[in-house]
Amino acid sequence: MRRLVALGVLVLAAGCSSSGAPAAGTPVGCGLLPQPQVVGVVGDDTASRGQGSVSALRDDHLAASCRTVDEGDDARYVTVRAMYHPTPYELPKRGCSEGWVYAGTPEKYTPACQEFADGQGRTELIVRWQPFVMRIAIGRPNKDWGGDPERALKMSRDLAQRLSVQEAEGEG
Repeated sequence: MRRLVALGVLVLAAGCSSSGAPAAGTPVGCGLLPQPQVVGVVGDDTASRGQGSVSALRDDHLAASCRTVDEGDDARYVTVRAMYHPTPYELPKRGCSEGWVYAGTPEKYTPACQEFADGQGRTELIVRWQPFVMRIAIGRPNKDWGGDPERALKMSRDLAQRLSVQEAEGEG
């Protein structure tokens, strides 16, 4: 009997042992943003942390956020903050060191602030997908930010589609 108990413990321990692979952490984009798009900006060696979920944002109107950084260079990141905000949203009044640009098409366009400080570039897009407001920031270790406003708008649209926002339907 003692041998059977010892054998059972051994089998359980073997089944629970680690394969040497790292434990699964928060997924890239935290389930809010499409992983391939975030990896395309940040790279493969990332760490993500966030709070909230698509379902809690959609169903319970609880804000959600995520920050994914390049583990080798924390100046390279993607951050999203999304909230339920059905009333008018006032844009920031602060200046923008490199200027405000617009992403999108005549049918759907939105402002993005591009800044450069301490050798690091940042693009922050603010967009409303009724009734949600999203702020997506893309950080880079330089000014190589061409296309970042459009990338951020695409990420926001994908999140809006997952939130079942009718305005975000289609490919646009």
